[in-house]
Amino acid sequence: MTVDEGFYRSVLCLDGELPLEFLKQTRLPLIAADGAANRLVENGLKPIVIVGDCDSVRAELLEQYPHICDRSQDTTDFEKAFAYLEKEHLLPTIVVGMSGGCLDRILSNVFIFSQTDALFLSNTQIGFAMTGKRTFDWEADTKVSLFGCPHAIVTSHGLKWELNRTELAFGGFQSCSNRVQTSPLTLEVEGKVLVFTYRCAVRDAGSL
Repeated sequence: MTVDEGFYRSVLCLDGELPLEFLKQTRLPLIAADGAANRLVENGLKPIVIVGDCDSVRAELLEQYPHICDRSQDTTDFEKAFAYLEKEHLLPTIVVGMSGGCLDRILSNVFIFSQTDALFLSNTQIGFAMTGKRTFDWEADTKVSLFGCPHAIVTSHGLKWELNRTELAFGGFQSCSNRVQTSPLTLEVEGKVLVFTYRCAVRDAGSL
């Protein structure tokens, strides 16, 4: 599954697992949220700016790259960097590095991400928040998970385990590791869901 980069204006890099092959090929500007700059530079990549509280980025990088240091602890580096993108008209963005590391930080990243129109990209997955009705031309057997954020009523047409005005809620039932049965897949959402799908075929007990 490929990404249409033409729709996006930037790549926001968080301090987690990075899809280096994608980052080395993209022509979109890279924005580093604090410590993500360390990983980028170590892999030969250059952020156009570093944004965050600057407690994780190496000091020498602050001398080499433009940076905005906000020491406030009222917001996370993710939120600080996203606010910068909004101010500089660099939205919508592709978010990378959201996964990996401590679970509390991952959950925090997911909650913040759910409030945006960004695309999540990792080596294995693509994710986004959605409301309303959308149709996807994903191949049959594509693995997909839906999470209420915080809750939603979902109807699907094309999943192996169909949803029929099914309530998905944080702390309640979620549709994890479902499969596309027939393409195109249609999802109708009242509320908001996070959708995560896999970029490559995944064979497991749920395969068709």
